[in-house]
Amino acid sequence: MGFLFLDIESFVDPEDEKSGLNPFCKNSKVLVISYNYYSLSTAPKVGQIKEPSFIFEWEEGSEEKLLKKFYELLKSIEKKEFNNGDAFLKIVGFNQLAYDLNYLFCRMSFHNIAPQKELFNLLFTNSKHVDLAQLGMAVSNATKRDEDFRTISQKVINSYFEIPVKEANGKDVSKFYLKKEYDKIIKYCTEEFTFELLYQSLLQTFLH
Repeated sequence: MGFLFLDIESFVDPEDEKSGLNPFCKNSKVLVISYNYYSLSTAPKVGQIKEPSFIFEWEEGSEEKLLKKFYELLKSIEKKEFNNGDAFLKIVGFNQLAYDLNYLFCRMSFHNIAPQKELFNLLFTNSKHVDLAQLGMAVSNATKRDEDFRTISQKVINSYFEIPVKEANGKDVSKFYLKKEYDKIIKYCTEEFTFELLYQSLLQTFLH
């Protein structure tokens, strides 16, 4: 079983902020796909964690080309997983079940990257999922206080485990993009990609 840690950044149109969450708005698009793939039987430990890889819309030339590159990445990972005798890839992210994967599926469908049935299988059916946002609810102080599951931000749950916290936010990425301040986007995406550490922290919490 392999692990694909995944995160995306979408464009927030100054004239329509819904574009950042709704993939069917006029100017909706994926700006960045951040990822790390590990061909391991268990999640990577601290000494195994790599720097994240990125696919940038402005480097590829268009969102369509970015999504095609990501599709080819998924296909290559799927082939490795099936050849190893395990048909399931574990996709790990923060709130990816409510946002990242759905947004990717819709934008990839919009550009006809592949038949929708195949895209759905790649992103959902042939994968197991660990959503760190959902797991974070189970250990958050808000949940304990209110005796009900409460949504939690990545900044809050990272602070809970003393994991470095990103400085900017998702809306800032679009502002950087419009100004072509791509170095600031790279800095933000790198700081945000702490999913391996968060996975291990949450795992140890539930184990002990």
